[in-house]
Amino acid sequence: MPEAQVKVRNLSPTVPAINAMVHYYVSRFGIGMRRELKLTKVISLPPGSEAALTFPLDQSTLGGDQRAGVHVLIEHPHDPVTVNNEGSQVFDQVFTSEAGRTLTLQIPVLNDSNFSREIRLSIMSTDVIASVSPIVYVFAPAEQIIATLSIQVPSFLHGTSQAWLMRDVTVVGRLATGELLGGVTREILINE
Repeated sequence: MPEAQVKVRNLSPTVPAINAMVHYYVSRFGIGMRRELKLTKVISLPPGSEAALTFPLDQSTLGGDQRAGVHVLIEHPHDPVTVNNEGSQVFDQVFTSEAGRTLTLQIPVLNDSNFSREIRLSIMSTDVIASVSPIVYVFAPAEQIIATLSIQVPSFLHGTSQAWLMRDVTVVGRLATGELLGGVTREILINE
C-alpha cells in the first residue's frame, strides 16, 4: 500500500477538539521495535466527528521490507481521557492458496531498553489453532530474539477465490509487570 490510512475520532458529543496533533511513527516489523517519528498533522474536529488521514508508506519508509509497523499518537492538551489516544498496527498478511493451512511466522522481539527485562508473549482469542514460542523470555539489555508463531487453519474454515474468509492471529508482548509492549497481527485470507 502506498499510504497508511488512519481514522481519528472526536468521541465527545459536545466539545470540539481544536488543534489536536496526530503524530505518525513507523517501525520495523516486530514487537518492541524502535519507532521513528515521520510526520505530524494538526487537525480540528467538531463534536462527534471523525477525519480520515493518510500518511506516506513508501519504500524509504519501509526500508525494503513490505511489512512495517504503523503507530499513531494523538496529543490534545484539553483531552481528559487519553487512554484511547494511541494506536498501532504491525501487520502481515497471507493467502492460504499460496501459503497453505499450516503456517509459521518469524517475529522479531526486541528489548529496547538498557535493562534486563522479562517479556511474555501471548495470543489473543481466535478460532484458528495457534501457538507462540517462547512464551516467556528474559532479555539482556538491547537483546533481540526471533519468536515463532505456528498456525493451523482448521479444515471447517473454507472460502473461495471470490469470497474468502479472514481470520486474524495477534501475538501480544507484555512486560512482567503487565505493561503492553506491542503486538503483531497475521491476517489469514482463507481463499480455498
